[in-house]
Amino acid sequence: LSQALEAAAEAADPVAAAEAVLAPLGPECKAYTIHCAGHAHIDMNWMWNWPETVATTNDTVTTVLRLMREFPSFHFSQSQASVYQILKDYLPELWEEVRQRVAEGRWEVTANHWVEGDKNLASGETLCRHLLYTKRFFEREMGIPYDRVLIDWEPDTFGHCATLPTLLAAAGVRRYYFCRTGPGPFLFWWEGKDGSRVMAFDDHRQWYNGQLTQDLTRHVLEFEAETGLRDFLFIYGVGDHGGGPTRRDLLCALKMAAWPIFPTVRLSTTEAFFAAAEAAAPDLAVVKDEMNFVFEGCFSSQTNIKRANRKSECACVEAEAAALLGEALAGLAYPANKLEEAWRDTLFNQFHDILPGSGVHATYEYAQGLYQRVLAATDMVRTRSLRAVAAQVDTLCMSPCGQTDDARSEAPGVDPGLGFGPGDVPGEGLMSRRGAGAVGCDPVVIFNPSAWVRSEAVAFRLWDRRWPDGEILVTDDTGRQFPAQVTERGNYWSHDYVGVTFPARDVPGLGYRAYTVSRGAPPALGHGCSNDGRGGIENEFFRVEVEGGSGAIVHLIDKATGIDFVPPGERLGWLEYLRETPHGMTAWAYGQFVEQRPLLCGATLTLHHHGPHVASVTAHHRLNDSTMNLTISLAAGVPRVDFDLDLNWLERGGHDRGVPGLRVAFPLAVAGGTARFECANGHVERPTDPRKLTSYTPQYSGGPNSGLVTGVEEVPAQKWLDLTGTHPQVSGPVGATLLNDSRYGFQVDGSTLRMTIVRSSYDPDPLPELGGQRVRFALRPHVGAWTPAEATRHGAAFNAPFGVVGTTLQAGGLPRRKGFAELLTPNAMLSGLKRAEDGRGLIVRLYETDGEAVTARLALEEALVPAGAEAVQTDVLEQPLAESTARWEAGVLSVALPPYGIATVRIG
Repeated sequence: LSQALEAAAEAADPVAAAEAVLAPLGPECKAYTIHCAGHAHIDMNWMWNWPETVATTNDTVTTVLRLMREFPSFHFSQSQASVYQILKDYLPELWEEVRQRVAEGRWEVTANHWVEGDKNLASGETLCRHLLYTKRFFEREMGIPYDRVLIDWEPDTFGHCATLPTLLAAAGVRRYYFCRTGPGPFLFWWEGKDGSRVMAFDDHRQWYNGQLTQDLTRHVLEFEAETGLRDFLFIYGVGDHGGGPTRRDLLCALKMAAWPIFPTVRLSTTEAFFAAAEAAAPDLAVVKDEMNFVFEGCFSSQTNIKRANRKSECACVEAEAAALLGEALAGLAYPANKLEEAWRDTLFNQFHDILPGSGVHATYEYAQGLYQRVLAATDMVRTRSLRAVAAQVDTLCMSPCGQTDDARSEAPGVDPGLGFGPGDVPGEGLMSRRGAGAVGCDPVVIFNPSAWVRSEAVAFRLWDRRWPDGEILVTDDTGRQFPAQVTERGNYWSHDYVGVTFPARDVPGLGYRAYTVSRGAPPALGHGCSNDGRGGIENEFFRVEVEGGSGAIVHLIDKATGIDFVPPGERLGWLEYLRETPHGMTAWAYGQFVEQRPLLCGATLTLHHHGPHVASVTAHHRLNDSTMNLTISLAAGVPRVDFDLDLNWLERGGHDRGVPGLRVAFPLAVAGGTARFECANGHVERPTDPRKLTSYTPQYSGGPNSGLVTGVEEVPAQKWLDLTGTHPQVSGPVGATLLNDSRYGFQVDGSTLRMTIVRSSYDPDPLPELGGQRVRFALRPHVGAWTPAEATRHGAAFNAPFGVVGTTLQAGGLPRRKGFAELLTPNAMLSGLKRAEDGRGLIVRLYETDGEAVTARLALEEALVPAGAEAVQTDVLEQPLAESTARWEAGVLSVALPPYGIATVRIG
């Protein structure tokens, strides 16, 4: 080098002189290849609205195609099926040219997901649908085989769940590109809990919005030292608002490619880099863990979209199962196209700046519109299917009043109640409670969407029945009679109603049980729920005492053992007001607390329900201008404590006050606990000491107290988290599972569980949370053996309430009680049940929960399965595997599940 510098100083052309001296190094330099993959990171609604996303896509793709015409060696890579759907829907001329460039091999599709989505808050089945619908889209629209696109492209995703390699591998995806995580190796094997691996490239040193300059060599030698590879990946192109590679980038690349003493610079693709890396078979580090935590505030920002996500995911899965019943039992056509549309809207809303809550207000206007489309589609699929099935159930012999009814006849065969309560929907994802028009009594069919026997308390409205409280009788399918509990009376759009609650016990898996509600003298009920009128409620499992003032539980007694789950002097389920110091990026960053105030005084109690089926206490809180009504209840036959929070939140965040929030705390009388948190089709264990958690959130700027650094205040979980340890009064494990219907931000600190209810971030959306919200959560205490499988089933059931369908008195061809699917293996969980994409046969997806290899068994009624069917194991894309462990014999499907593994089976 010194000789080259001396020669250059004396030469007329110093560069040529230096290159001449360094010429022997040229071949060695050229042995290094930098694969420059151009791309455009296009955020699907972030700081803008949907029309701007479409405009950004238009301008980006127009520019890229122009550059392709000018630079024949230029290759371009683009992810996200949603981008291509925009081209197809709005930009037909660009769509056709992109298809041509893909066919030429110059445009690389890097999309295996509908969007670059969140990987902590999305369910496992939804991640499978990203893979399925994206692969099918490109096969159908561009002729791209399922096995061509091997990369999951997630540069800007805020964290990566531990089970993702398992799901990717099950769809043939074996490469992963990302940026956001903690310090770690450039290239490594990321291994799922079942042993599945993907080769992961962590670009956090360079980032994904690179520019082509001579500085692109900066990490080449570091990368070789770490991996032994001389092929290196460099991602360039303007984003997040699209743009992609520039003309300057390409001119610079061509110039650098001609330099003799410089690595080989190739306008390339991710495929070329990963193929070279795989061929070299490097000895890479192995990561066997989640790659979190990034942007903890995103676990609880914008609660409306969090609720929409959970409801959409559950509604799509339930609608598919209901559609199977409607097809098999009532002859309804399976609405495949409508269900796929609902899934696609659900997938879009999981984009990494939508679901995490880091978009502007217009982002959520569009997202909520998509959510309403999802609910409208899935509600009608479920309603049409379940009402059609209910109309086939033989309810005639269940009439205690001895009258018959034919709903097809003209009056007087139809009760005056027909037409009452149209569109009266009790909650999102539930069916309308309209009057069915039976004469003299009200037949009702209770549907269980889970693949196991369940018992729950159900609510039903009687229209135009002015019956006294003590004279309402429920009759089940066996003829057993018991009193209904009146829980409400009122008027809905000029229609009078009486609301009744009763237990629906032992409803078969993916099946139903029929009841009738009539006027009569019910027999005495031997046991049930009770309310002592002072804040004490109990059922056969627990005795609960709610304290006035705090509105929290001061005693939760397990009646079988006598242990109290509340530590001495503590309270369970108490609300806590929080306020973070003002800081930048409040949607992303969970800041330092300047105020933490338990709401332990001032609450008043009302006692609404006194049994025999439901007993409840409601605590009424006021905080500034906000009101909180928290109902704590027990139901007969259900071993959990339910919480229903009716919240009118009017606390506003801002630079002058910081970020106000609300969470709920559950200190448990448990020592030495193990904390488990549900993630996509699995769970992960984390320390119970937050100080042992590592935050990967960078420092922030742009607001007061900028540069704020915080510890890990929150971690993500889905439907449940569990803490299991010991209690001094009993031997063996003791703990509790916290269930929820719409929240994702949690903390375990020692023996205390916390869940964030609401958090008023103020940028980029200044007012995301104001108004009414309803949040349901529950505590499932347990004494004795308890597994993740049990927590998973309870979490799934809590998010899938029974369907309640009023019908008529009819002599139907279906029995009064029937189940159609039942999981026979405790540690196997049903992820999805649907019609195959090609319309032939049934698709069943299962996963293992407890880390124990098992042959999973699922009983299915023959009505759901084509005659002469055979079972074959497939990948997530519904393609048969070379080796199949699936068997279909005597109405039972069996398939091998490795520890924490997943299996998809086609029957038909």
